[in-house]
Amino acid sequence: MNFQLVHVHPLNPIEAKDPAFKESNYIGIAIEEDGNYFYWAKGVSIRIKQWEYQRVKANPKLYYFSTALKLHFRIKKLKDAGLNDD
Repeated sequence: MNFQLVHVHPLNPIEAKDPAFKESNYIGIAIEEDGNYFYWAKGVSIRIKQWEYQRVKANPKLYYFSTALKLHFRIKKLKDAGLNDD
């Protein structure tokens, strides 16, 4: 099993430090286990593809069209619905 902590944050460093943006400034975990890939953040885990795993590790910034933003909204949607995508 391989995993990496990922500090997800807005692209603008000023926004990342603003308490109003605490929802978009958090630690996630990118996990690889036996060829399966997962992303965990805010108490929700989701299955992801290998390319998503690689991209979120390489670039955890939230901005338009980033993989981190895509995963952020997937987790937010599941969290709002009270579900987990395992």
